[in-house]
Amino acid sequence: MISKQKQIGIWLVWLFTIPLGLWFSFQIAPPQSVFQNADLLVFAVLIVAVALIPIVINNTPVMITQWVSLVVFLEFGLFIELLLGQLVVSVVILRLNLRKEHFFNYALNSTMMMLISICSALVYYGLGGNHEVFSFSNVHAILLVGAYLIAFFIFNHLFMSLIQYLLIGQVRKIKSREVVWESLAQLFVFPLGLTIYFLYNSSGILSIILVGLPMIFGLLLLRFLSDSQQKNVYLQKAAEFGHLLTKSLKTDEVIEVFMNNVLKMFPADYFYILDNIDGERLEFLRGYEKGKMVTIQMEPIRKYEGISGLVWATEKSVIYGERRDWTNIVTGYIPKDAESVLAVPMKRNNEVTGVVFLASSNKRQYMKYQLMILDILCSYFAISIENARHYERTKYHSERCSLTGLYNVRYFTEVLEATFDRFLTNQIQHISVLIIDVDHFKSVNDTFGHQSGNELLIQLADLLRNLVSDYGVLARYGGEEFVIMLPNVTKTEAVHFGEFIRETINKQTFEMNDDLSDKRERIAINITVSIGVASAPEDTDESMSLMRYADRALYLGAKRVGRNRVAEYVK
Repeated sequence: MISKQKQIGIWLVWLFTIPLGLWFSFQIAPPQSVFQNADLLVFAVLIVAVALIPIVINNTPVMITQWVSLVVFLEFGLFIELLLGQLVVSVVILRLNLRKEHFFNYALNSTMMMLISICSALVYYGLGGNHEVFSFSNVHAILLVGAYLIAFFIFNHLFMSLIQYLLIGQVRKIKSREVVWESLAQLFVFPLGLTIYFLYNSSGILSIILVGLPMIFGLLLLRFLSDSQQKNVYLQKAAEFGHLLTKSLKTDEVIEVFMNNVLKMFPADYFYILDNIDGERLEFLRGYEKGKMVTIQMEPIRKYEGISGLVWATEKSVIYGERRDWTNIVTGYIPKDAESVLAVPMKRNNEVTGVVFLASSNKRQYMKYQLMILDILCSYFAISIENARHYERTKYHSERCSLTGLYNVRYFTEVLEATFDRFLTNQIQHISVLIIDVDHFKSVNDTFGHQSGNELLIQLADLLRNLVSDYGVLARYGGEEFVIMLPNVTKTEAVHFGEFIRETINKQTFEMNDDLSDKRERIAINITVSIGVASAPEDTDESMSLMRYADRALYLGAKRVGRNRVAEYVK
């Protein structure tokens, strides 16, 4: 963003440069009775019409008003060419309908256009050029016109590079593709401008009209073809995008792929994904603002509340060109500088599963075909995210104990085997296993009921989860038994950790319902645990042996000698 001080500086330079440039151009090449020439009005209309038909070729904008301005410069002089140049800048800036804080771009482009025109004209005059009518046989004059266009091309890039360096301190990188297309445009302007100049001097303004109208229609056709090509590119990217989404099986990966690719394809300062929760409300899922991912405390959105609520309720996409189009709809959070808005429902099986919301601080940023493309992408996204969530749910249930939410034995065994592979390849040096068994758990079930016993196991699992945290892998081994694997933990360290767990559980009070009492009273009990420890390489270098030795330590070293203790395997 350009600072306020620099914007003021740009306006001051503009106020100084424009009148001085017009005065200077009038002095070096004063127009002769040009203001009584009605032909100038035709040229003005023609150059404005061409300026309103910019063409984008391979993502490079190309505007070829110079074939008109060249004729004006040769025929009427620099002063008139400057006036029409300022007219073109004004029309283009008005068409963009810039925000107030961005309107300094008018002064910037106006000043730059004037300086480029004056410098190019000075090259033309310096080489001996003038505004006397010349014929097709005058090779010298034609070469001077070529020099004028080359100078215009060079000064254009020089001034753009200088301005970028002065405003943001960066050296402008000139893209080869940009240079190629601008060079081709100059090759188009050179013969066309000369042809129109010769026609005008031989046949008058009617020839300009007869040539100008077909050129405008040709530009419109080229613009249509360019837009069609761009739509095809978007559709191709959308298809590739869809295949990319289906490869991801994790919800976070799907969301990340979706957001990154949408931001590559669409100009957006703000991007939010809202999730449909139980068909009752939309809640914030992911967000992006001004170049970075964000988390927003957003109030839940109901149907018909704000733009997203309207999209959800009607199941229809919306596109708005500027703030005044939607300001009376919005409720809740929305960025203050948002102007253009694109909001699309995510649908799966004819149900809205969420809403994708894009916004830009520029007015009229989005086209209808972009709305269509985003709608296709949202369909891919809705299906992909649901598939990822289904996969994660299935994976969770296949790996977890349904009662405690801890890993089950099958998953634990797989992780243990994988960890042993790392151990055998010297990636880690130790593996320790602790098997934990609740002492006298059968009496808990017999006294208070099996449901009460389940409550106890759930609370114990939560306690163990907090104690183990990320230091190891915790699983329910079966019944009232739990198992912990600790990578890179020695046997001595594992025994100390087992003592810490045993003492913590011993001090903990567990609350549960007495399911066997008539009143199902809430009761508090204390329990003890016995723990068996085995380690690699101290005890074994084979995974199943490690489990077996830890089990033997539990029953022979702890259970049989009194319980409520930690026992290590002894060979």
